[in-house]
Amino acid sequence: MNMNKLVNLLSPVSRRLIAILVVGLISQEIFAQLTVAEPPMHTVAFENAEGLKAYLRYNPDRPALVSAHRGGAAPGYPENNIHTFAHTLSYTPAFMEIDPRYTKDGHVVLLHDDTLSRMTTGRGKVIDHTLAELRQLYLKDVNGRTTPFGVNTLEEALQWAKGKTVLILDQKGIPALERAKLLVEHDAKAHAMLIVYSVADAAAVYRYDSDIVMEVMVPSMEALAKFREAGIPMENILAFVGHKAPNDPAVIAGLHAAGVTPVRGTSFELDRAYSQGRIDRGELHEGYRALVADGAAMLESDLATEAGIALQAAWDAVQPRKASKE
Repeated sequence: MNMNKLVNLLSPVSRRLIAILVVGLISQEIFAQLTVAEPPMHTVAFENAEGLKAYLRYNPDRPALVSAHRGGAAPGYPENNIHTFAHTLSYTPAFMEIDPRYTKDGHVVLLHDDTLSRMTTGRGKVIDHTLAELRQLYLKDVNGRTTPFGVNTLEEALQWAKGKTVLILDQKGIPALERAKLLVEHDAKAHAMLIVYSVADAAAVYRYDSDIVMEVMVPSMEALAKFREAGIPMENILAFVGHKAPNDPAVIAGLHAAGVTPVRGTSFELDRAYSQGRIDRGELHEGYRALVADGAAMLESDLATEAGIALQAAWDAVQPRKASKE
C-alpha cells in the first residue's frame, strides 16, 4: 500500500494530528487538548446570579459544600489549571478557588505565587513576563514534576467553568473592584465570585454590582455586624471563619440564623497532617466530618476530592435514618 492510500484511510483528525507533528508546530495548548480527555464530571451550574445566591444560602438539608483550594491540585495535576478542575469534578461537585495575576502586558493568568519557579518551568516574576512568554512554560504538579499543561488565562477559565462549576477569585495583586469588573466584562456572575478581605472593599463591590457574590472574612459576630452595617445583604456573602475553630463560639450559630454559609479552611491542619503522614485516610475523613458536625457548611480544602468523598459518604449514611424517622 502506498503512502497516499494509507493517508486516505486515516480519519481527518488523525491526518491533522500527523501533519501538525510532522511540521513540528504543535503547541502545548494543542498537545494538552488532544491528549487529555475530560472525564465525566459532577457539575454545579446556575442560570443567573440569583440562582447562585439562592444556592449558597445556608442549608442544613444537603451535604456540606466543597471549595477546591487552587482547584484541587494532585499528582499529575497542577494547581490553577482547567485540567485539574475537571479532575476534581470527576470525583465531587466543587467550587474552585483560584489565583488571578496580571502579566506584564495586562492579561490575567492563573498562578498562585508571584514568582514562577515553584509552579512552572520558568524563572522570575509573573509580572515581568508577557502572556506569550508564559505560554511557553509548563506547569508543575504538587510533587514538582513537569506536566503537559500550560498556563491558563482567567478568560479561558471563566469560559470553561460555565455550566460546570463556580470559580472563587482570590486577590493576588488584583484589587477587589478590578476583579468585580472582570466578572462583569466576561458575563460571569452566575459562575464566578470573589474573595474580599475588608468590609470597605465588599461594600465597594456591592455598590458597583449588587449581583456579585463574595466570600468574606467573618471570625466573629462583631465582624458579621460590620457587613450588615455597611448595607451588604446576607445573601451576597459566604463567611470564611478561619482555618481553626473561631474564638467567638457564637459565630457559627449566628451565621446559620442569618442564612449565611460558614466556610472552614482545612489546608493548614487536616490536609497538611495527612500529606505529611501524621494521620491516615480514615482520620482525615473523620476530621472533615467533625468540622461539618461543628457547623461548617463548606470546606475549603487542598484535598478537595477526599473532602467531597468523605462528606458525601457521611450524608448518604444518615439518609436511611432520616427516612425511617419520617
